[in-house]
Amino acid sequence: MHRCPYYYVLEDVMRDRASSMPLSTMSSIGNLKILDDDGRAGELDENKPIEVDTTTFKHVVGDLPTLKKKPRTSPSSLSSDLTELSQLKREQMIENRQYKKMQFGLEERTLELLEQESTIRLEKLKAEAARECLQLKVDILRQRVQLLKEGVPQDKINSALPVPEHSDYS
Repeated sequence: MHRCPYYYVLEDVMRDRASSMPLSTMSSIGNLKILDDDGRAGELDENKPIEVDTTTFKHVVGDLPTLKKKPRTSPSSLSSDLTELSQLKREQMIENRQYKKMQFGLEERTLELLEQESTIRLEKLKAEAARECLQLKVDILRQRVQLLKEGVPQDKINSALPVPEHSDYS
């Protein structure tokens, strides 16, 4: 379906459904009145864009809609637009740098926390290993006491179950 190029400009006017009356039609609009920026009626200039004042359509259907000419941009306004655009670009670059600095700081902090976590895990493993060694030593000493109670000579116990030194497991 091909639509009028001004469809979205005149969307409020064209919002009619098959079951209702249109808000406005070309016959109810009549002749268009063209105004300059200063509000005076002017000649239609093919080189200047025209904008439709849609508030007129919304409020009073029978009145003439107002068209306003947009002035062409001058070189000075182009340079001021360019200056404003470059200022916005500069501000965006500053914001990006600050964001990247914050992101880098967060990544640095994450690495520090991971290092701390791995250090704590290592210490935990060392403590568990020391506890296991101590438990082994306690078990051997209990077995030696049991063998002594059963009457096994001390030299056979020493040869069969030597007492491990703490430095043997660290």
